[in-house]
Parts: sequence; C-alpha cells; structure tokens
Amino acid sequence: MFTRRPNTWRVTAELKPSTPRTSDRPLTAAQRTRIRTRLVADLKDAHDLEEKIRHEIAEGIESRRGSSNDEVDDPEGSNTAFEGAQSRAMLDQTSRHAQEISIALARIDQGTYGTCSSCGGAIAKGRLEARPSTEHCISCAA
Repeated sequence: MFTRRPNTWRVTAELKPSTPRTSDRPLTAAQRTRIRTRLVADLKDAHDLEEKIRHEIAEGIESRRGSSNDEVDDPEGSNTAFEGAQSRAMLDQTSRHAQEISIALARIDQGTYGTCSSCGGAIAKGRLEARPSTEHCISCAA
C-alpha cells in the first residue's frame, strides 16, 4: 500500500506467513544427477576448447617464427598481435569457466550446491538450470 505524504512516499507491506516457493525447495536427487551430468559434459567441452585454443596459439607463434614484421597479414585486416591477444583472452575465459564448473561439481559432492555462497539462501532452480555453475543467488550476483 502506498501512502502519500507531502514530498515523500512511504511504502508499507503486510507480512503474511508464506509457504516455500517451488524454487526455494531443495533439489531432488534426480535433479542433482541431471545437473551433475550436464556439468561433467560442460567441463569436457571446456577442456576440449582449451586444448584447441592452445593448439591455435602455438600454430600462430610457429607461423610467425622468423618474421620481423607484426603486420604479416593483410594490412587492412587485423594484425597477428591482436589475434594472439584475442586468443589468449578466449583461453583465459574458457579456463575460468572450467574452474567454475569444477567448483560446482565439488559443491554437489559436499551437499552445498544450490545454496548461495554469499548469503546462504537458496539459489532459484531456474537460475541453476540457466547457469548450472553459479554459486550465487540472483540478489548476490547483481
């Protein structure tokens, strides 16, 4: 309910006993198993991508060996230094994602998966389905 006072707004709320929302209930064993399976597959994909990027970086370094000019590509295109920096940034991001997945798998094993590591509240099931490696509820992630 909103009450108008001169130059101010005051919000009042009625407190009612509430029943837990479906998203606040603990994950079932089947849900944890489904999420674990997805995380394991995501971790494999992340490791495969890391290996591919490392290989591409090594190939780029080898192809430039002996070249004295950084602009070995088309002068109007991107240069090799930029491409190398972009590949290293992708590798760093992929490695961080793999680490987040590993932490999520450890949290499943410890029984803390689905609990916000900042506030201790429940992480909504929808958030866990969208971002299974998250360890923060939506309030703490913001």
